Amino acid sequence: MAIPPPRPAPIPTPAEMQALLAPTGLVLNSGQMADLVLAWRQVTGLLAAIPRDRPLADDLACVFRVPPPAPAMVEPAARKAPARKAV
Repeated sequence: MAIPPPRPAPIPTPAEMQALLAPTGLVLNSGQMADLVLAWRQVTGLLAAIPRDRPLADDLACVFRVPPPAPAMVEPAARKAPARKAV
């Protein structure tokens, strides 16, 4: 079953991005806000470029299984020499 392509997300304006950030308590200056909006646009473009014409089962992250760890080799305890009494 192929994943349907995502709808193109509207690119938020700096005012909309500020409204999204308001509940988080982050206060960004205008330069940081411009960088955040630009990064949002770039991430949206990258997500839109991901091919989605293959079934989810073909995704290696979904089919990879980590083999169980090999049992640990327990070495026998070495025999200690009996303690000598001081004379």
